Amino acid sequence: MSKFKISTTLAVIFYAVCIFVCLWCTWYFNFYHALMWYEKYSYFSTLPDLTALAAQFPNDLLIYFGAFLLQFFYYPAIGAAIQAGLAVFVFLCGAVVIVRLLSHPTHFLWIALLPVTLMVKQQFWDISLTGTLMWCIGSAALALMVYVITIFWHRRLSTPSFLGHPIIIGVASVALMCLSVYNLAFKDQSCRSYQYYFHLEHLAESRQWDALLDIATPEMAQSDKMVRRYAVLALLEKGRLADEMFLYGITSPDDFWFADYDEPLCYDYNALLFRSLNMPNEVIHQTFQQQLQSNFGTSFNALRRLAETNLETKNYILAKKYMDVLSHSTLMKGWVEEKKPQLEAIKNSEPVFEAKGEQFYGRNILVTMAEMADRYPDNPKYAHLLLCGLLARKDVNYFYVSFKMAANHLYAHGEPIPRYYQEALMLIATKKPEILEKYHISQEIQKDFERATAMVRNGRGGQLWTLLPNSFWLYFFEE
Repeated sequence: MSKFKISTTLAVIFYAVCIFVCLWCTWYFNFYHALMWYEKYSYFSTLPDLTALAAQFPNDLLIYFGAFLLQFFYYPAIGAAIQAGLAVFVFLCGAVVIVRLLSHPTHFLWIALLPVTLMVKQQFWDISLTGTLMWCIGSAALALMVYVITIFWHRRLSTPSFLGHPIIIGVASVALMCLSVYNLAFKDQSCRSYQYYFHLEHLAESRQWDALLDIATPEMAQSDKMVRRYAVLALLEKGRLADEMFLYGITSPDDFWFADYDEPLCYDYNALLFRSLNMPNEVIHQTFQQQLQSNFGTSFNALRRLAETNLETKNYILAKKYMDVLSHSTLMKGWVEEKKPQLEAIKNSEPVFEAKGEQFYGRNILVTMAEMADRYPDNPKYAHLLLCGLLARKDVNYFYVSFKMAANHLYAHGEPIPRYYQEALMLIATKKPEILEKYHISQEIQKDFERATAMVRNGRGGQLWTLLPNSFWLYFFEE
């Protein structure tokens, strides 16, 4: 009975399909939000000025072509297909070399997987695709050179026969395929950390606050500054900041935003925070800071946010400007068309921005929130961020001054006072007992305060966490 044989062409197709499926699944299921972030951070336009800019140096042409591909990452399934397809292209170039140089090439196609394992190792951090494209160009150049040489040199190279043994072929093929997946998704654990950050950013961008808090757990927030800030944003939106923030490791007002971090993810978070606070001027400011770090001085994320912010503030001229810029990309034409009715609706409107004063030229978030709370008392987020920031500083005196003003709007009609505020008021009431008559503090909290202070007086303050694991007193008495 004759042995079953497969043609070289079918073998190449089989390998290519296996590589594509494995890497597509790896990208899509492990780095779904990273794929979307690549598109957000890139920018492509058919406008001649961008084309001319990209034609000045050879590497700029790679950036330009990479940007063309990256715009399709707006759909993660397509982005995963492009990333996997580029790896398949490198394999196919290697297969050309094997087929043209070796005798019995079908047995040695697994060797063409070697460059794939090396290329995918750097793919995650190649946010412009230039490194990946260089791999493709280098592989194509090598394949072309070998193809031309073998036109005139017909001799095939022989290889050790054991390398073509079916067991060796199967084991080597599976091992190299697994190594490619490992190099892409598991070797560098920081890749998964950033995928997690991108996921947080996506949930905040789409206002999925419950889902965000499901993955931004207190344990994660206590050890990671990015998670901690996104948890603050979600708690602020859910009205739970003054009841739960100390569970998430808040120790300073600086934990509310990124004041001195020159990174795109940090600027992106700041923009989302100020969007939540209804401060469009600051959203625009943070977005401009972020876009300066992209390859072309702007990005899809920045342009979409600027367009949306100006639509919300009824600034017709600027909204139209950014939408016109976006309309010259390949995919964003549809996005622009969806926004046009909203644009036409504000054509004759006057822009509306928050009032700004000199306090905004500083970088003290509490000063900014105090001023905004004074100007816009109907927006409780300003007061909550200010009051919680003062609690984070353990500054109960200024807390009480600010609380008295905020209470006239927040708790004038018997609304329940958040737990941390009640606990802070109990501390102040030891010197100002009239507080207990002026504000409603629950009997439960008054009893907890008696037990907590007794433990502190007896030198057992370190055991407060067993009695009150979620308490301002635990944070306040902590050394």
